[in-house]
Amino acid sequence: MNKSGLLVRLAVVIGFASLAIGFLSTQLFYRITVNQEINIANQSIESLFKTVQATAATAAYLAEQDLAQEVVDGLTTNDVVRNVVMTFEGKTVRANEEPLRNPVTFPIASLFEPDRAIGEMQIAPNIDYIKTRAEQLAGENSKAMIMQAAVVTVVAIFVAFYLITRPMIMIARALHRTTPGDGSRLAVPDFHGNSELGVLVSDVNKLLDKTEAQFSQERQLREEIEALEKRFRMLFEKSISPIILMEPRGNILLYNSAFEETLEKLGKSFRKSFGPLLEDLFVEPEALASSVEMAFANDEIATGEFRLRSDKETESMWAQVIVTSIISDDMREYYQVTLHDISKRKRELDLLAYQADFDKLTKLHNRQGLEKHLHNLIDVNTPFTLVLMDLNWFKQVNDIYGHKSGDEILIFVADKIKKAIRPNDLAGRWGGDEFVLILKNADQTQTTQVVERLVRLISKPYYLRKFEQNVTIGASAGAASFPTDSSELQALLHLADQAMYQAKKVKDTSPEDFLRFAEPIDVEQDNA
Repeated sequence: MNKSGLLVRLAVVIGFASLAIGFLSTQLFYRITVNQEINIANQSIESLFKTVQATAATAAYLAEQDLAQEVVDGLTTNDVVRNVVMTFEGKTVRANEEPLRNPVTFPIASLFEPDRAIGEMQIAPNIDYIKTRAEQLAGENSKAMIMQAAVVTVVAIFVAFYLITRPMIMIARALHRTTPGDGSRLAVPDFHGNSELGVLVSDVNKLLDKTEAQFSQERQLREEIEALEKRFRMLFEKSISPIILMEPRGNILLYNSAFEETLEKLGKSFRKSFGPLLEDLFVEPEALASSVEMAFANDEIATGEFRLRSDKETESMWAQVIVTSIISDDMREYYQVTLHDISKRKRELDLLAYQADFDKLTKLHNRQGLEKHLHNLIDVNTPFTLVLMDLNWFKQVNDIYGHKSGDEILIFVADKIKKAIRPNDLAGRWGGDEFVLILKNADQTQTTQVVERLVRLISKPYYLRKFEQNVTIGASAGAASFPTDSSELQALLHLADQAMYQAKKVKDTSPEDFLRFAEPIDVEQDNA
């Protein structure tokens, strides 16, 4: 035991002061001593709590279990403390596993809001130690405490005040004036350089050093976190692309303003859930789910382009969807879904595809578009008749009335072609004033009916408003059938062109002979 300790000093003083106490005061002194020791223990516990109150509040505020553990462990180093339990923010820190007996409960006040409790500390006094010490003191000293009980009491109170109460009050006041982080430290009381109070003050100063260092570190980390959070918020909120954080089952946890704008464009109001992977917002949610499932199975980020479902009668909206799986520290899975509006690019691509396969003037298929369809029909071996048609007397109209009038005639012819062909047939502008009809599964009779109906429509006079003049055109056509005449596209075009040429030669003498069919190819000559 430390010979400079408070308990040793107090025991020596009380021992010398109690030599004159008589045997008659033994029982009385015993009870007084026990009660006194219990009161002193309770005061000590309260003082100990006040000593570590600021540190405990710091630990509770920071939710720092290590610091809290140091506090409760430090308190149990005092003999009058049996066990300490500190509770804050759902966390419990214990000094040891012994059950609490007759604990004294102290609320832990916030450093910044003294009226608000942020935790609780329960300190169980060491009853066995207190009683044992009281019994020892009473048993040893009460034998001599007869006549000088009053003197001993006065001396004991004076000594206790001078050696314990006064230094503890000084420490408590110093602690009350101390603000963690301001650099101030507690002074060791006189004559307590090696006593428990001196050690306590030293430990408190170390805790203040550690707290100040943690404050500085926490302040720096908080500044960094605030800066990062500000940047993240700026990126998140200012992003032109919708960003959504959601649970796999569909509950939306976080989203930016761009997502709200997208919902407004779609004519939808915000809901807590649009289904897994926002499936209610997509025209083909099954394709999206399949794409994500396949990507995640390969441990990849899921990407794809999908059409959004709109409640408004507007142009269709398309989005590039990027889905990332995020696993949190507590092993919970979340999805980050990012939508990039690609509607404009889709429209541009569709326009380019349209322009590539359609004639700008007549809105019919152009030569490239027609060739694609012809190759597709040949590849799947679908019978069809290819009609190559050339306009009669178009050049004269074009030369006399100009190209704009010629364009009017071409648009007029294209419109009549759309009305003359059957629903399953296809037509297009081959080039100049040449047109092509693709008549699926049409024999010569059906082909003649379609071409005859078309020639009858385009042969009617067309009124040129600009020149206030009626003009009349006609048409000559040649037809070749797949696979009857040939199974090769170029051969079919050649046969149809030859047949059209034959009809063209008699356009003036026999205008009713406007359609010629390809003549059968001499097999031997063709093979040669």
